[in-house]
Amino acid sequence: MKPILLIAVMFFVANCANFELVYKSHKQIEELKDNTAFAIAGDESNEVYSYIINVLGSKNNANPNFKLSINSSRIDEAQVIEKDATASKFSITYTIVYNLYNTNKNCEILEKEIITKDFYDSKSAGYSFGTDLSKKETRTKIISKNIDQFISFIDRYDDLKKCSSEN
Repeated sequence: MKPILLIAVMFFVANCANFELVYKSHKQIEELKDNTAFAIAGDESNEVYSYIINVLGSKNNANPNFKLSINSSRIDEAQVIEKDATASKFSITYTIVYNLYNTNKNCEILEKEIITKDFYDSKSAGYSFGTDLSKKETRTKIISKNIDQFISFIDRYDDLKKCSSEN
């Protein structure tokens, strides 16, 4: 009985050898954490700032090594228009442009534009409370998704010390 249990445990350990956590921090993100100044403009800049601070931390350093410039723009569109000329389904598209600079070398490291889009339904014909809540939740979700895609892109980026002109 003991050999079978030992083989089962060894088999389990061997299969989990390459197990990687989903939220594992990588070198590039650790390099940016608490060492980045932010310049954020555009639509919902407060919400963008709040989420990016949660991900990368606030600037504690008087002389940060990096500067991240973020510019967001939003487009709201009616997607489904009913017979009575009211819209029942809307889309929100965010285009966020990220520019990452190395402040020590005074150069741009990368520029990345990420577009995210999602939909929400109008909740009622007369009162807009439900629709306003759906719109706000959708905006928050899209902004978070967009920033997460940028963070994922940075995780795969080769070297944050190279300027884009050096590539």
